[in-house]
Amino acid sequence: MKRRDVIKLLGMSGVTLAGCADVRSDGNLSGSRNSSTNRDEMLRIIILHTNDIHGHLLGWRGWEGALKDKMIGGAARLATAIGQARRNASGSSMLLDAGDLIGDTMIADLTKGEALIKVFNHLKYDAFTFGNHEPDFGIATLRERMKEAEFPFVAANLVTKDEAEPFAAPYVIKKLSGINVGLLGLTYPKTPWTTAGKNVAEVTFQEPIEAARCELPKLRAAGAQLVVVLSHLGLSGDQKLAQEVAGIDVIVGGHSHNRMEDAEKIGETLIVQAGAHGSDLGRLELEIKGGKVVSHKHSLIMLDHEELPPDAETQLLVTALLAPHEEALNERIGVASSWLVRAQTIAGGRARKRSEESPADSLFADIIRQELQADLAFLPGVGYGVAIPPGPITASQLRQLIPHEGKLVTMLLSGREVRRILEQAVQNVFTGDSKKKVGGMIQLSGLRFEYDLSLEMGNSIVKVECENGELSLERDYVVATNTMLANGGHNQQTFIRGKALTEHGSQFETVKRWIASNSPVRTPVLGRIFSRSTAETG
Repeated sequence: MKRRDVIKLLGMSGVTLAGCADVRSDGNLSGSRNSSTNRDEMLRIIILHTNDIHGHLLGWRGWEGALKDKMIGGAARLATAIGQARRNASGSSMLLDAGDLIGDTMIADLTKGEALIKVFNHLKYDAFTFGNHEPDFGIATLRERMKEAEFPFVAANLVTKDEAEPFAAPYVIKKLSGINVGLLGLTYPKTPWTTAGKNVAEVTFQEPIEAARCELPKLRAAGAQLVVVLSHLGLSGDQKLAQEVAGIDVIVGGHSHNRMEDAEKIGETLIVQAGAHGSDLGRLELEIKGGKVVSHKHSLIMLDHEELPPDAETQLLVTALLAPHEEALNERIGVASSWLVRAQTIAGGRARKRSEESPADSLFADIIRQELQADLAFLPGVGYGVAIPPGPITASQLRQLIPHEGKLVTMLLSGREVRRILEQAVQNVFTGDSKKKVGGMIQLSGLRFEYDLSLEMGNSIVKVECENGELSLERDYVVATNTMLANGGHNQQTFIRGKALTEHGSQFETVKRWIASNSPVRTPVLGRIFSRSTAETG
C-alpha cells in the first residue's frame, strides 16, 4: 500500500507513519552519504537565512535589548545585506527562509501576501517552508502565492485532506560548491490551533519528527550529501528534532523568534535562527570534507539602518508595491504617549517560556471589555508585531499588532469555566508535552490570577480575583474575546461551550475607533498575571 493511501485511510491530523523509515538500532538512517564526489577536498558553503518576516517590508524602531533605539529591518536593507554576503561568498551561497512571511501587516492583508512574494522573488530566495500564518488567507490564496513564487515551498508534514497527497514538495536538492544539498521542510503541526479552522480545512498537519524520519532516507537516496531542514517548529521543537532524528546536518529554524548569534549544536546537528520581523540576516559558514561538516561559524547581520544603506532597486520595488495603498497605510488614527509594546516578540538565543503579561494586549483587552460592556475580556497570547513608539499612530502600525480581520464576540461563561480557561493557558505555556504546548500566556482584562508551577498541571491556579472580589465559580460572567479564542484557538476548547454567543464586528476597527477618541493613549500598569513559583525554567 502506498504512503498516500495509508494517510487517506487514517484521514486525520497528527497521523504518524510508523516504520516509514528504515532506522538502525544505533539511530542512524540506513544508507550512506553520497560523498564520493569531492571526498578529500575541503569545501566551503554559506547558508544565508531569515525567518518570521511577518509581512514587514519597511524598517521599524527597536525598543529593547541590542535593537533598542535603532532603526531596524526593511526589505531594502535586507537586500543590501544579502548582496554583500553573496559577493563575499564567491557564489557558494544559498538563501533560505523558515516561514511566517506573507501575513500579519496591513500591506500583507491588502495584497493577501502577494507583495511579500514579489519581494522574495526579487531577492532570489532558494527555498521556503510554511509558517503557521501562511494559511491565514485560506488555502486557495496560498496556492496562488505558491504559483507566483519563483522559489520552492517545501514541507514534508503537510498533506491535502481530499487526495492525501503532499501539499508541496517534501524536499528539494540543490547543488552548491559541488555538494548536493537536500532542503527538507517541516511546518508547525499545531497550525490549526493558531488560525481559523476554515483556513486549514483542506489540509492535514502531520507530526514533524515522524515525517522527517520518513523522508530523510529518500533524500539521501536521491543523492543529498548535506541535509538542511527548514523548520517552523520553534527552538524547543528544533532541539527535540535534533535529539530524536539522526542524519540532519543543519536546522534553519523559525517560529520562536530567537536571535541566535551562535549556532547551537546537538549531536551532529547545527541549529540556527535569525530573530523576527526582518531584524537580522543569518549567515552560517560551513566547511565540509568527506561529506561531513568539519567546522562552522554562525553570525547575525543586524539590519541596522546606520550600518547598511538601502538597496536602490529594492527600495523602488517596495515603494511601487506600497503606492496604491498609501492612504490606508498612512492614515493617522491617534497618538501614543509612551511605547505600546507586545511582550516577547523577539527573543534571545535560548528557548523561552512565553509567560509574560503583554502591555499592548492588556490595553486592547481593556478597550474591548469597555466597548462591549463585558465583565471580563480575553485575548490570545501571541508573539508577533513590533512595538509602536511614542508619537503619531498610523493604521499600518496598529494593524501589525492586530493583523487579522477577526471579529469580536461576547458570551456567557461561568466562573468555573473561566478558571478552566486560565488552567489551559498555564498548560499551553508550561506543559512538558510538546504536542500540547501552543501560543503564549492568555491576556486579559477585569481579572487577575496567580498560578503555582509546583502544583499538578491542571490544578495550578491558586487565586483568581475580579475587580469586585474573588471569582465566583457558580456565577455567569459576560466575557468578550475574539473569534480565534471563541472557536477554540490555542486549544481553548472551553470558549466553544459559551452561551448567548453574540458577534460584534472587527477587533481592529473597534480598537482603532477607541484610540481615535481617547488619544493620547498609554498601556496600563502591569499586575494581572502572577506566579508563586520560585522559578519558571524552560
